[in-house]
Amino acid sequence: MPPKQETPKTSRYRDIAAELQKAIRLGAYPVGDLLPTETELMARYAASRQTVREALRIITEQGLIVRRAGLGSVVIAAEPPVLFTHSVKSLTEWLRYSNETYRQVVRSGEITADRKLAALLKCEPGKHWFLIEAVRRADAFTAPLGWTEIYVLRKFAGVVDRRDHGRTPVHEQIAKMYGETIEYAQLEVFARGMPAKLAKPLGVKPGSPALTMVRRYYGQREELFEVTVTTHPEGRYTYTMDMQRSLRPRV
Repeated sequence: MPPKQETPKTSRYRDIAAELQKAIRLGAYPVGDLLPTETELMARYAASRQTVREALRIITEQGLIVRRAGLGSVVIAAEPPVLFTHSVKSLTEWLRYSNETYRQVVRSGEITADRKLAALLKCEPGKHWFLIEAVRRADAFTAPLGWTEIYVLRKFAGVVDRRDHGRTPVHEQIAKMYGETIEYAQLEVFARGMPAKLAKPLGVKPGSPALTMVRRYYGQREELFEVTVTTHPEGRYTYTMDMQRSLRPRV
């Protein structure tokens, strides 16, 4: 009989993931540090590469690490963030705001990600960004729809000077100006209390219900080149997604 193809044992890779999660929580691998390499983890746990990769996948999805080609697994959080996550499987499903809305830039400038911001963006602490903060509006008279924070790599800062900046998605502007295109995109949606610093410009009370949407855009070599964080006050924004069951063709 031909040898069976090796598959990671369910309990094994979950056990390894649990041990790594515990080690991160207890500070054995502080935020910003690298985990041991796959080869080192294979030796430590006497496990196959596939089993180790499955364990790393679990703690990646938990928001504890990010994996970077040529760098390794970077710890970005000590505890899994309590978030409701919606995974977008293709760019054709990507959410776009209505063309009838626009962004009104409030301020912009360079920023360095501290540990809290790095956990939200899913990048390594100390990473440099160019931040564009704006209010999203339907018109100049009604209440704003939300507050948007757009983090782009510093080399793409020129997008803020474009004439169409407020009405065109920033990732499209980056593609036109710099040739960087999206290879992978991710969307996270979660509810939280309205941050105090956003309450006044949005005309609501601090701590009132809010919906936050985080969009992450990855380009070539899995590089994270843009993150957009938009916070909407209760009752001002609805996210609707239509789905249709695919029927199998008859044979």
